[in-house]
Amino acid sequence: MKTKDISLETLKIFSDLSIEDIDEFRNELKIMKYKKNTFLFKPGDKADVMYIIATGKIKVFTISSSGIEQMLYIYQKDDFIGGLNLIKRTGYIYYGQAIEDTMVISLSRECFDKMINKYPKVTIKILEESFLRIRHAEDLVTRLIENSADVKVASLLLSLARNFGVKKINGILLELNISRENMGSFAGLTRETVTRKLAELNAKGVIELIETKKILIKDVDYLKNIIG
Repeated sequence: MKTKDISLETLKIFSDLSIEDIDEFRNELKIMKYKKNTFLFKPGDKADVMYIIATGKIKVFTISSSGIEQMLYIYQKDDFIGGLNLIKRTGYIYYGQAIEDTMVISLSRECFDKMINKYPKVTIKILEESFLRIRHAEDLVTRLIENSADVKVASLLLSLARNFGVKKINGILLELNISRENMGSFAGLTRETVTRKLAELNAKGVIELIETKKILIKDVDYLKNIIG
């Protein structure tokens, strides 16, 4: 597949540009495919491209000194990774790993520099997204310092609903394709605790566990009341 086969104008970061604007740098973009569990980058790697996710999902995480994985972000279609690294000229300090087969569009540093200098609207998009990621990081810190497992799981579900949820007639559907272990990493809990707490919420009718990777949140207010 080539970039001409992708409607780049539908991607959020390019949504304020005309097709003519995009065509000016289209040939400088590259399509890259990563199989599930493949690493895009690791701590210490040089950040010389920005990735824009076309399909699939990528998790960004760190590993503590005791060997425990701490999930930081899950990125999906339309999200980008590495833009701030290119601006700040810094390398990666986290791991980036595909959690399903993923296709990304990569921009070289040279292409990125030309684009943000010529199209300030792209820079604004990057700054807007950076603000949202700061808010996400604040939510993560709040979850990790909370002692109550109930509060941690409720907060996690609400955060996932805001970022990935799809509104349905009977609730908000989460279709993340991530394991309970990864969810636990997001909440600062073990896989067993997350599984148990989700089962409790399912029994109460607050959520509905659909298959293994889908969760339907049926009572958002109940989750909010847990947090207080």
